[in-house]
Amino acid sequence: MAKSGKFLATLFGIAAGAIGGLLLAPKSGKETREDLKKLVMKLTKEVEGTVKSTKEKVEEVFGEASDQAMEKYKEIKSMVMNKVAEVKTAGKEIDKEKYVAIVEKVVDEYKSDLNTTKNGAIKLISQLKKDWEKIKKALV
Repeated sequence: MAKSGKFLATLFGIAAGAIGGLLLAPKSGKETREDLKKLVMKLTKEVEGTVKSTKEKVEEVFGEASDQAMEKYKEIKSMVMNKVAEVKTAGKEIDKEKYVAIVEKVVDEYKSDLNTTKNGAIKLISQLKKDWEKIKKALV
């Protein structure tokens, strides 16, 4: 091949690579944050229960539905939704096993804040696991 032919082939290869890179480049930070925010809102809306059902869940987990217990339950549930959204936004699939692992990790991170027994943490994990079908629906 002549030098001009190699040069054109190289130039074409560079151009094709640049175009492919632009097309396959990950989203900007701003776009990713927007996607994450939208997904968290969708997940939260999907698993949101009535005040009465949330109170019942909190009473089952903490033994009471005090303002502090309600706030802690909502905070933990919100953290689970955020973690799920982060994983999904990163392009990873989430199945029930991964969801349960996220729930267990988040509850473990809050154990010292819970002032509850090991049994309470198990109950909290159990309550949050029940949201899987709603989570799965929201992720579609």
